[in-house]
Amino acid sequence: MIDLRHIEPHGESGLPPSFLPLARTVRRLREQVEAATGAQLTFRSPGPPALWSATGQTDGKAILRVAPGPLLSPYDSPETGLSSLRLRYGGLPVGGEPPSPDLGDLLRARGLAGSNRFARPLQQAVSGAFAGKAPPALALIDPDTAASRSSSHAFLTRLLAENPGTRFVAAGSEGCPTDATPIDPRLTVIAGPADPWSLFPLAACIHVARWDAACEAVLAGFETFCPDPAAGPRPADEAAFLVLRYGAGVHGFDPWTRRPIPLADAAERVAWLRDRFLGNDRRVVLVGVSGWKRAALDVFATGPAGAPLHTMTAEEAVRLARSHDGRVQAWATRCPEPLPRLCAEAGIPFARVEDGFLRSVGLGASLQPGASIVVDDLGIYYDPRVESRLARTLREAEFPAWLTARAAALRESIVARRLSKYNVGLEAVGEDWPTDRRVVLVPGQVEDDASVLTGSPQVRGNLALLRAARARNPDAFLLYKPHPDVEAGFRPGAIPEEEVRRLADRVVGGLSIVDLLDRCHHVETMTSLAGFEALIRGLTVAVHGRPFYAGWGLTEDLAPGAGRGRMLTLDELVAGALILYPLYLDPVAMKPCTPEQLLDRLSEARAAAPPSRLALGAARHATMRLRYALINPILRRLRARRGVRSESGR
Repeated sequence: MIDLRHIEPHGESGLPPSFLPLARTVRRLREQVEAATGAQLTFRSPGPPALWSATGQTDGKAILRVAPGPLLSPYDSPETGLSSLRLRYGGLPVGGEPPSPDLGDLLRARGLAGSNRFARPLQQAVSGAFAGKAPPALALIDPDTAASRSSSHAFLTRLLAENPGTRFVAAGSEGCPTDATPIDPRLTVIAGPADPWSLFPLAACIHVARWDAACEAVLAGFETFCPDPAAGPRPADEAAFLVLRYGAGVHGFDPWTRRPIPLADAAERVAWLRDRFLGNDRRVVLVGVSGWKRAALDVFATGPAGAPLHTMTAEEAVRLARSHDGRVQAWATRCPEPLPRLCAEAGIPFARVEDGFLRSVGLGASLQPGASIVVDDLGIYYDPRVESRLARTLREAEFPAWLTARAAALRESIVARRLSKYNVGLEAVGEDWPTDRRVVLVPGQVEDDASVLTGSPQVRGNLALLRAARARNPDAFLLYKPHPDVEAGFRPGAIPEEEVRRLADRVVGGLSIVDLLDRCHHVETMTSLAGFEALIRGLTVAVHGRPFYAGWGLTEDLAPGAGRGRMLTLDELVAGALILYPLYLDPVAMKPCTPEQLLDRLSEARAAAPPSRLALGAARHATMRLRYALINPILRRLRARRGVRSESGR
């Protein structure tokens, strides 16, 4: 750590005990800055100011300057947290350690640079800028230079003046500001982010505005030049370049939790997020996504071509996809009927989107955003009439030992943490269920739900399910659990009270599905996800429909045509359904994450929420009932005019 005691004789670090966070950006990064400095950012006690310095500027003033670090994920922002920060006080670096020997190898192997928002491979226009018998030189615009128009202009002007016979291409990981570049026929400017690792082999030579910006080029094995004498002598070797760029003053953080971690660990996590970002290699047009879902869906769909575009109509979706060379993804139950055909005719990739199987603390019907989705380019998991991507994966995929071991650990963690899809309901405390009878749980469903209408051909309603369950289990202690959306009064599926009392021994509305599964022996369902949640807890399950988890030899299949032609182990099913098929979002950091990371967030959110039947307050409940009674019918009529024939009443 840089010794600052000659500047401010306060404590072992040499820093004052507190700073005044005068910039909003600094306040958003308070947790990270405080963790890195050990000082408080507060207005309650006097201290030097803490300011945001996007260009990494320095001076000798008693100011804590907070700047973005050299290693960022494509999803980083002050609001969501930065994977690295560069800190200076009084013009000197605060903290930081010499980078570990493996950091250079990792950066080289993963091709990381800046905020990693560039596409791979290079676009034709970018690579074309380097065409010709004599390749041009690369004026590498590093992030700090790109953030300062005056710096960009001065750097490029100097290069052109000192190299009168040379052609240049100005480009960098954050792009190049075209309004700040000198006008010269020898200069080609690439305005958008470009992968510097792909540019290096195309250039005759590489010029940088200062030596730390040459780090990636040196790691790639290319000679670099710096025209500014004020930049000082050239670093001696690769290790010296790494220290200059990633050493003193640079702090690494976990991109999701914002906790300090070694830079090499941060680089691994940034690489994971970068790869997820690159998965959206074409602009995404989202169709039928309600406003309250868009913040999460935008994170899932953002890529190098930009954030997704939204529309509600098939014709507009095809027009946008054509003009942006994009792909179309439609919310499965809001998909205009002609959209798949129009996309196929236009040669536009099309997929359906729906919630995943680990979703939230709270109901989707109460407008609680989901933290997992599935993107299915074949069908959709709840509709067995057309093979979904999940069904094909389960039917064809190889499941190596490492994957099933991960699935087993994930399954065990879900059970141990007592998590489910929605994580609502009260504990089943004090219930006096018999111990000498088989306890059978019958989970009700929303009767106009698409999974029931398309996937349960013979038993299509809650009353029919309850009758079938009683007929099959005449001596069992039968528990009937209304679906939370039905219980809340949002969706259809209620059974007359006298019918329920005649068939079920107990109605267990409002109780947690996890508590119920802990205390029963068997589940009878149409297509409910409760059947899958019962399987991972070791219960027997009979299905009257054809949900995604039926037909693999793990359930008692009562619907015709349920067989899949392959037997799976439980952990192979879990691997396909919870690891390979869905995408996950950290709902706090608003960045893509793994299912294991989402379990942490769901556990935290459930622990922070008071016990509740529906994770929904009385006022919110009343408002949502009004919405479903008055507003949703109007919305359904409007959707019908756009060609949306929903197989769900949502």
